[in-house]
This record gives sequence, C-alpha cells and structure tokens, in this order.
Amino acid sequence: MATSTEAEADPSVPMQWLRFLDEQEHGRRLALLTEWSDFATEWPSVQDFLRTMLKRLYVLREQDGGSSLLYLYTVGGNDLNFFRGRAPVTDVPERLRPIWERVPAKFRDFYTQLHDGWTFLPANSMGPLPVDDWAFLSDDKFDIDDETARALPIDIDQTVTVFHNGAGDYLCLNCADDGEASGVIWWHDDPEHPEPVDFWGVLDAWVGIFLEEADRHVP
Repeated sequence: MATSTEAEADPSVPMQWLRFLDEQEHGRRLALLTEWSDFATEWPSVQDFLRTMLKRLYVLREQDGGSSLLYLYTVGGNDLNFFRGRAPVTDVPERLRPIWERVPAKFRDFYTQLHDGWTFLPANSMGPLPVDDWAFLSDDKFDIDDETARALPIDIDQTVTVFHNGAGDYLCLNCADDGEASGVIWWHDDPEHPEPVDFWGVLDAWVGIFLEEADRHVP
C-alpha cells in the first residue's frame, strides 16, 4: 500500500483521493463525507459506515498499474477488513453501452464520479461490482437453459448483475423496458423465480447487514 507521499507522485491516483488522504492526515474527513453525501439518501448504510466504522484510508497499487482506495475497518478489535473502491469509470465497456442509459442515474453517477465498484476486498462482493464484473444473466456462468429462459418473467439478455452477496445471489438491474431499470434479485437456489425488488433498498440493506459486526467508534 502506498504512503500519502507516494500516492501524490502516482498519476493513477485521482486528485479527489489525494484530498481525502490529506484531510485524513489532519484528522478530518469533510471531503470524503461530502463526496459520498450525494448518495446518502439512497445508501444510508455507507454514511453510517464512514462516520462510525471507518478507521483509515489507504491507496493500493494494482498489478495493472492502476490504484484502488482501501477503506479499513475492524471486526472484534483486531480483525482487519477492507472495502475497495477503484478509480471512477472513464469508459463504459462496449457490451454495457446499449443498456447504460437505463441504469439508474444516481448509480451511474457513483461509478463515474466516485468509484468503479465498492466491494469487500477478499471476495469482491457485498457492494456494487466493478463494471468489468457486471454480467448478463444470459452469460454461460449462470447456466440458464433456453426453456427456462423463455419461462422467466425477465429477459436474461437485458438483465445485468451488479452486486454479489457472497452466497451465490445477485442483485440485478432489469434493463429490458424503456426508462430506468428496475431491481431484481436472482437467487441461485431458486433461479426460476427472480424477485422484483426496490433496487436501492436491497443494496443498502445487504451492505448494512454485512457490516453489522464491524467495530464502531464515537464519531
């Protein structure tokens, strides 16, 4: 992990992150909280995390030459855990461009303004996945045969997974209809019955449940 001085010299580190790190060295988090506040209404569990659980920020240098911002928190006093936020999206993958405008606007803003995904580091789960890891339910890895696909109430060619809960289930966006995409849970043990859900409500609830055992401190 890079020190603050090393991060400043690394062109892959967004200026936005440098402000976060600079404030951290002075015991402040105003810039961090301000950037995340745009998503506070839809995603209050993260606001709670930033204010009462986050211990420290670090920059991780990736093997591909990029960087990630690590959010350190602890469980049980000594168990170190991290959420990992990659640099904001600058170019949407070609395979996602046909459905990108139907992705909820605030969700797109998160990816283009703050992080390309924000996930639990070891498992790349329990948060919005990086766009390179978004997958359509029609992809081979979901093993949905043609007969099952025809019987489903959603178009698997237009339904994309954007959040993995670490237990085989996915929060998806159904982008088949005109207008803003709607939320769907694809349950791995009941694949023939995808469940329509409030997208932001489930995203926030899953993150909040995952962080229930995180150590808290006085804001």
